[in-house]
Amino acid sequence: MVDSFFTLIPERIQYDQFWIELKKRNRWLIMLRYGAVVMQISLIIFLTVLGKILPRFEFDSLPLCIITAVILAYNIIFHRISVSMPELYQSQKKFHSLHLSMLQIILDIIALMLFIYFTGGVESPIFFFYIFHVIIGSLFLTDRIMGVVVTWVMLTSIAGSLLEYHGIIPHHGISAIYTLPLYNNPSYMIGHFIFFGLTLYLSIYLTNSIAKQLYLRERSLTQAYNDLENAEKSKSRYVFSVVHDLKTPIAASMTYLDMMLDGTLGEVKSEHLRPLERIKYRLSGAVKTINDILFFSKLKSESGIENITDVSLISLFDEVYLDYRILLNSKNIKYSFKCDATDEAIIQAEPKLLQLAMSNLVSNSIKYTEQDGVIEVVVNDLKEMYLISVADNGIGIPEEEKEKIFQDFYRTSISKKMGIEGTGLGMSIVLQVIHKLHGEILVESPCYLATESNKPGTRFIIRLPKIYSAL
Repeated sequence: MVDSFFTLIPERIQYDQFWIELKKRNRWLIMLRYGAVVMQISLIIFLTVLGKILPRFEFDSLPLCIITAVILAYNIIFHRISVSMPELYQSQKKFHSLHLSMLQIILDIIALMLFIYFTGGVESPIFFFYIFHVIIGSLFLTDRIMGVVVTWVMLTSIAGSLLEYHGIIPHHGISAIYTLPLYNNPSYMIGHFIFFGLTLYLSIYLTNSIAKQLYLRERSLTQAYNDLENAEKSKSRYVFSVVHDLKTPIAASMTYLDMMLDGTLGEVKSEHLRPLERIKYRLSGAVKTINDILFFSKLKSESGIENITDVSLISLFDEVYLDYRILLNSKNIKYSFKCDATDEAIIQAEPKLLQLAMSNLVSNSIKYTEQDGVIEVVVNDLKEMYLISVADNGIGIPEEEKEKIFQDFYRTSISKKMGIEGTGLGMSIVLQVIHKLHGEILVESPCYLATESNKPGTRFIIRLPKIYSAL
């Protein structure tokens, strides 16, 4: 019965995020205790120095030094236990994070009791540190457990004060703090413990009430996030299914168009060739859009990536250049690639994903750079990562729209005004890929290639770690 009482975990905190946060709070409590040890050592040094300066000021520093050493010792043990503990511990386990919290709080209160006893008992100004401990304990433990702890503190403190009052145990006061002793004053002791007890129990009630509301709200937010994530996955699967069905008739139409254009179905009049080619161009754009949506839906629904291997950035950008060479020549764009790596600039990544991201960046630069423009791709070796820069002197991005270009289906006001076609998925896909490879991407506009006010240019800066880590 006692064991079930002390291992009681309220139903309101039965979710994984609580256990993750509890481990963080245990570590926070351990770090806070290291700070408390430093403060105690400082207090002992201060009181020792004060005792040498003031002739009437006397206290015994040895017990305080021993208590401080014990606190440091058990804190180191708790630190090691906390590091080795998994984040998720279910209530069925014999020893979990809540037990660790309770054990820390109880030992801290015992240490505080001893510290208070050797600094004057009921006269000690450190007595009110109990309130601090009760507030911290109420953030970790239930009101029932903290009620038992506070009752134990009150009974022990009252018993100790009565033993001092009757001379059964010695009084370790610090002389020169009070002109008259208070530990043998019944009126002071009664008033002290009445108000002290009320303060502690009220602290439990208020802190636990706030903590309970926070736990409930956190659980609701966690559940809402999970529901939203599941809904997003369901939506992605639905979009994937619908869009995939759209692709089949379009692909069939393109097959017939190819047969008409190459003369398989008979000779086509010259005046019909251009409209048919225009139809094929439009259908090709539709297929590309469908492929983008399919890939984007798949990318968002998958949590991890597979097929991580060594990829040469130099070879990758050579392939990207070959894919867009005709388009670059048609617009007479000056394209350059620079790399300061001494080798092939090898990076661990998923080859298709990385090529898709870099291809989208170069494709965007070509699309938004006008005739006779400039595009520069630069790869810098930064020891543990590569910095990849794709810059152009194109139409640029308005300042207020820089953060929006990575949103799904977003297209800038300038591109719409100039009639430049696109799905608005390119940069969203790039962002998804870069994040999955644990990198980051930034955008600058205007950039260093700007030549005119209406050609501010854009520069995308990508930082990618050389070694991929799944964690």
